[in-house]
Amino acid sequence: MIAQLTKTTACLALLSLAPFAQGARLTEQPVPDFTKGDPIGERHDWNLGPTGARGWMWGWKLQTTKARQIYVTQVDAGSPADGVLAQGDVILGVGGKDFSSDARIAFGNAITAAEATDGKLLLNVWKKGKTSQVTLQLPALGAYGDALLSSEKSQKIVDAGCKHMAERLERELADIDYSSWVSKRGPRGYSSREIMNTVDALALLASGKPEYADLVKQYAHLVAPQQLNLPLSPTVGMASWGWGYINLFLCEYHLATADDFVLPAIEKYSTSIAKGQSFIGSWGHAMAWPVYNQGKIHGSLGGYGALNSAGLICHMSMVMAEKCGVQNAEISQAIEKANKFMGFYAGKGAIPYGDHFPGWDRHDDNGKNSMAAVIFDLQNMRDKAQFFAHMSVASYGERERGHTGNYFSYVWGPLGTQRVGTEATEAFMKKQLWFYDMNRAWDGSFPYQGGANSGKGEHSYKGWDATGAFVLSYTLPLKKLHITGKSIDASQKLTGSKLASVIEAGAGFSNWDEGTDYFVEKSPEELIAALKSWSPAVRFRAAAAIAKKEGGEKLIPELITMLESDSLTTRYGACQGLGALNERAAAAVKPLQSLLWEKDAWLRIQAASALANIGEASKSAIPALLKLAITESDADPLQITQRYIAFGLFDARGVYGKKGLLSKSLKDIDRDLLYKAVQKILTNPDGRTRGTVGSVYKTLSFEELKPLLPAIVKAIEEPSPSGVMFSNDIRLQGVEMLAHYKVREGMALCLQILEIDKWGKRRRISKSLDVLASYGGAAKPVIPQLHQLEKDLLVHPEAKGLTPQIEQVRKLINDIETAKTAVKLRTLD
Repeated sequence: MIAQLTKTTACLALLSLAPFAQGARLTEQPVPDFTKGDPIGERHDWNLGPTGARGWMWGWKLQTTKARQIYVTQVDAGSPADGVLAQGDVILGVGGKDFSSDARIAFGNAITAAEATDGKLLLNVWKKGKTSQVTLQLPALGAYGDALLSSEKSQKIVDAGCKHMAERLERELADIDYSSWVSKRGPRGYSSREIMNTVDALALLASGKPEYADLVKQYAHLVAPQQLNLPLSPTVGMASWGWGYINLFLCEYHLATADDFVLPAIEKYSTSIAKGQSFIGSWGHAMAWPVYNQGKIHGSLGGYGALNSAGLICHMSMVMAEKCGVQNAEISQAIEKANKFMGFYAGKGAIPYGDHFPGWDRHDDNGKNSMAAVIFDLQNMRDKAQFFAHMSVASYGERERGHTGNYFSYVWGPLGTQRVGTEATEAFMKKQLWFYDMNRAWDGSFPYQGGANSGKGEHSYKGWDATGAFVLSYTLPLKKLHITGKSIDASQKLTGSKLASVIEAGAGFSNWDEGTDYFVEKSPEELIAALKSWSPAVRFRAAAAIAKKEGGEKLIPELITMLESDSLTTRYGACQGLGALNERAAAAVKPLQSLLWEKDAWLRIQAASALANIGEASKSAIPALLKLAITESDADPLQITQRYIAFGLFDARGVYGKKGLLSKSLKDIDRDLLYKAVQKILTNPDGRTRGTVGSVYKTLSFEELKPLLPAIVKAIEEPSPSGVMFSNDIRLQGVEMLAHYKVREGMALCLQILEIDKWGKRRRISKSLDVLASYGGAAKPVIPQLHQLEKDLLVHPEAKGLTPQIEQVRKLINDIETAKTAVKLRTLD
């Protein structure tokens, strides 16, 4: 059957792959020819390695695959490029040849080659209408060699980087009055300074160089005063970042130096972090402050909820605190809860931004899997550590990705790979040497280069110094710190054919196509083999490729057979392949449905996701899916299974692919089972999951909704404890439904959910006032509360930004007061 499937260049459009739908590729900007006067693009230029020059080249989301020219934008005085290159010059090639591939990668490789020999970098340069060859003289650092991080070149890079970091850190310490900075309310918690300073201090400590010992000690004592005060208060903004990184540094410093001066601060930081953990085991930009939770700790997070990049560093720092001998019940319980939260993602994909689905389309997500590899290895939790470390090794082509930038990707990537041995780290690093040499400036520093697909612009960490992030990688052979390998179990090495297969798992990745174009070229036999991979990302890409191939449905019998395999990963892959084929996989509905009650929760989820993607033909599975939605499992404490089912059944927006099977019609659906499922989903911890059942509000009549009203009202009154970013949706849908049916109690609920001091207030206030306006003159009893709202908004700290809402309140008061038509109301009673 496999042999019948043929390759085609006319690929079918990939519709959707739960849980992540492929985003449409936007129109690329044209490739300029600078020799013909074409202008450079906006925003982002690049450091051109240790030449002392910066240059702009064609790019799309910071990928430069089609760039064949580099426009010189800056030349530093005294650098190797000074007097040889000038602003406006165009670099056309290296080594005597014009660029015939990605100019950025080719330039980086040319630097590596030049430094390995005599340091001479030959460039083809267009200057004022004429083309010639010029030579830049770089320092001859030597070759990386097979043991690249232990090479003489790497040690020279460490020496220069440490010198730069020490000078920068000395300037920072002279510029910041840490005594007043700390004494008022404890550290603010976050700024670029806290993170950069701490990562640089960690790198200096990891270098083991005695000449920096006093500087590192000075920094440690400054951020660990004996009277450290860390109140659990929202006035300490973005606390998770600063507290986590500072605490990690102090732990490593204490273990390296035996300096007991910092132990009280370690205990204070760790205990405060533990108290600030949310009830599900996560952290946000800040802590789960008691003010958000009626004075209780371990409640919901403020802001927009969980942020795992900050949470993982908090988690790691507590694990390290216990290694320092700092132990109490709060810290131990917080570590256990974080282990469950972060550990859930083992075997499933990349740890996501927050309290979201696993990223089964990628090997890492801005360093979070790499951080997890370190965390679980430090605790001897080998299975989880190995999975996340293998994912890190395979992520070598994905490191430039990162929400708002990729700084953390480069801090943690190599450190995560080292948990499975030096050979794995060397193989991972060899794939990126061009990038490391391209990022290294002529003064030994590593300026931040920008993150691909950053989401908020191409250079979100502009001005950051990334030297510590990169130098940490070069210190791995020294194993001076626990995070750089001091406590690694040598028996966990990834070598030989197993290492080769993990490296192959990362091949062909592109931020544009998630690697599916690379997989489309594979034979049917190779795609079937890929669907059996240990790697969720490989299975995802293979499934996407099958969906793109003409005749992909011919693999369905083979995929159905794979559903009965003894291998869980094979069964996962079969579900993903069938789900990718969408309605073409209708023949698989019955065998997929039989998996819904399997013991393995992830297999149940994969089967449910595939059924949802298949669409109309899966309607026979709806009763089983509804039953599964109301079934609780000790193996799924966060009710992740229910989340996938909720989207597959009720989501009217198609957030993760197709719209839900019941999002348009509930005809012939058992009402008792439907009500139980909706009621259960309305209690799901995740706000976005709750929001899916808003489609039910629009589909059922008021009489049919009556049994659900208590649950609907409770979901309005009590916001979801996680998925806070999306918690507004179901609350607003609830008050909209009540207003549509002119339910009197809906007016009070509109006012109750305003919460003008919480994240998302602008949209929430505006939408609530719009809903309240639909009551017309019937809303006159709430006019006093609206006047009070106006007063509260006028004195709000963000009053200027709330001007539209203030005007909306004033208009609403006037409209209600002048309304002449009476609206007949009904009550929940």
